Amino acid sequence: MISNFFKLFLLVSFFAVTSLANENLTKVGQIEIKGLKRIEKDAVLAKLVLKVGQNLSQEQVRNDIQNLFQTGWFQDIEVYTDDLGNQQVRVLYELKEHPVISKLEFDGNERVTAEDLKEVIKLKEWAILDVNKVKDDIAHIQKHYEEKGYYLTKVDFEIKPIKEGEVELVYKINDYDRVQIKKIIFLNNKHFSDEQLKSVLAETKEGGAFSFMTGSGNFKDSSFKMDLQRMTYWYLEHGFVKFRYENPVIAVSDDKKWLYITVYIDEGEPYNMGQLDFGGELLFTKEELDKDLVLRPGDVFGISKRNLDIQRLTEKYQDLGYAFTNVIPKMNIHDDTKTVDIQYDFEKGNLIHFGEIVILGNAKTYDKVIRRELKIIEGELYNGTRLRESRENVERLGFFAPGEVIFNTVSPKDKPDILNLEITIKERSTGTITLGAGYSSGQGFFFTTQISEINLLGRGQTLSLALNLTKDHRYKSINLGFTDPYAFDTKWSMGFDTYYISQPIPNKWTTRRLGFDVRLGYPIREFVNAYITYKNEGTKLEDIVNESDPAIQEDLNADRGMLSSVVFSIVRDKRNNRFETSAGNYQSVTAEIVGLGGDKKFLKWIINNRYYTKLIGDLVFRNNLEYGQIHALGGKITPPSERFLMGGANTLKGYPFPTVGPARIRKDANGNSFVEPIGGRIEMLAVFELEYPLVREAGIKLVTFFDAGNAFETFPVGHEFKIKTDAGLGIRWFSPIGPLRFEWGFPIMRDPGDPDMNFEFMIGTPF
Repeated sequence: MISNFFKLFLLVSFFAVTSLANENLTKVGQIEIKGLKRIEKDAVLAKLVLKVGQNLSQEQVRNDIQNLFQTGWFQDIEVYTDDLGNQQVRVLYELKEHPVISKLEFDGNERVTAEDLKEVIKLKEWAILDVNKVKDDIAHIQKHYEEKGYYLTKVDFEIKPIKEGEVELVYKINDYDRVQIKKIIFLNNKHFSDEQLKSVLAETKEGGAFSFMTGSGNFKDSSFKMDLQRMTYWYLEHGFVKFRYENPVIAVSDDKKWLYITVYIDEGEPYNMGQLDFGGELLFTKEELDKDLVLRPGDVFGISKRNLDIQRLTEKYQDLGYAFTNVIPKMNIHDDTKTVDIQYDFEKGNLIHFGEIVILGNAKTYDKVIRRELKIIEGELYNGTRLRESRENVERLGFFAPGEVIFNTVSPKDKPDILNLEITIKERSTGTITLGAGYSSGQGFFFTTQISEINLLGRGQTLSLALNLTKDHRYKSINLGFTDPYAFDTKWSMGFDTYYISQPIPNKWTTRRLGFDVRLGYPIREFVNAYITYKNEGTKLEDIVNESDPAIQEDLNADRGMLSSVVFSIVRDKRNNRFETSAGNYQSVTAEIVGLGGDKKFLKWIINNRYYTKLIGDLVFRNNLEYGQIHALGGKITPPSERFLMGGANTLKGYPFPTVGPARIRKDANGNSFVEPIGGRIEMLAVFELEYPLVREAGIKLVTFFDAGNAFETFPVGHEFKIKTDAGLGIRWFSPIGPLRFEWGFPIMRDPGDPDMNFEFMIGTPF
């Protein structure tokens, strides 16, 4: 190729001297193309800037030659001119096409099939041979082997002529056995141990006993470079502003099975934050700018805090319409005092307005379902905060694949003060049909069927039908629910549930409940909604055991009959995703007033608070706090079925349901004594979880948890305040049939009768 360009340089130079000495007076009379065998003449002419009738231009000829070479079609190009008289010339392009690849082979690929490799490369049989593309494909093959753990694989190529215009392309592969990382060594690290630094490397890990399952130990050059950037960020986050590392040394063992990685680092010393200042085009006072910053003088310098400050300062200007504001941090490092001064300089740019808002990719979801979540309007001044919150609102719907809600602003060529917004989404399946089985401590083995759709007909409505049945058919439930979050295209939400439950209560009776509820909701402020629900439920008690027992009689009168209630709720929901929450918080206050007609009268209220955040990488911390009380009204007693019973997958996972809370000693029909849980009038619950993706692609997560709580008859004081605790771990799988939970809980400081361990297998999401 170099020789061709050299030939071209000489030819064009000669052409320029001999033929273009008077180019302003010479016109192109004809353009002739020679040497084509497979490529159409019109395709070549389309690439030429020079046209018949134009003045002959050396620059245009040079550009045309470059354009033709860039197509990859030709290996040699020569240009000549013939005088036609009348100050006109014929321009002749003599072209030599690259041969085509009539045969493509792989040689030496013992560990990866040719079929797999053909999927990786771009060049195919009967494509035009382009050596640059061949080299690109070698890089693709090399990367493919590397991802499978064959780091030492070497790839080259050979071109074999077959006949004129045709060649065989052979990729020569030397694929050694897989190599694994045996040891990662850090040198000169004084402030952080090797183990701490290894934990920072997210994708480059030493091989272990379970490497064949987890993929740890495989070396990928691109991943390793990213991990070195993570390590640099880690040091900058802890104040080491002068951190450096030398090029790592990667050594291969003699048997070519192991890699030893050595990284020499220069940590420097941690620096604190010094003085803050602001400059440039200031639209706020320094006091107004300073109050929003999180990195304060005297703090250990942290790169994430500095970046957050830049984001906040930028949004402050963007909220005034200056979309292209640039905040430049000027850092002055003082080695003598180990401090860093920062001056944030502002370049505000011009005022920008929102233009057209276009939604792309929503084959199912109606535009209005997305648009009603937006906090921006076409034609208004640009606002960065409302733009970000609009994207978060759309993501929070849960209709679209994680990370696939893209807000892209584009400025029209003729309107630099306008930004059009393109919202590109990738829809995911929102309807599920779940057929499954499970085991819970409260119900034993059970079967479940659920049909649900959270984006019904693309309108953002939710419809669900669920059926649960125990193995012995003694417990069964069916529930039909519907919710429209924007009923009749208003801000009001509406919904209903209708249900039937048949549940045996050991040594007491079988409860059969049939009921419905109707809900209304309205947003009272951002992220805060108020709801009112009317509930009506009838309860029958059958198969009564030992009906003459006075305790049974009291519970019978309290539990059976008609319930008519109004439920008031206030909910604040700032979760980033309703189904796979990793950030945000959720608070609710619910009060149910029972006694608007019917046979039961009581007041039940519950306060709930949930918090979610990412700690390091994809490690998510989750917290659920709940407090509730129930009070009898009008001389009635609280129904046993409405009291607080604890234990099981949704409360204290180390204890079977419903073994935690007040209980009493009773005798069964045979006169044998047993402990009967009766539930409490007060509940307290705290759940703490750490969740980490074990196999991200399969949706499998590892969870560790700590639970604390109890149910009480009256508010506990002194020695009565006894909290049950447990800890454990579990596997959660967001499977095609729904979320599956496998959890093992271990009681802490067990009392007599408490289990050593409790296992729960449930279908459904955690809090």
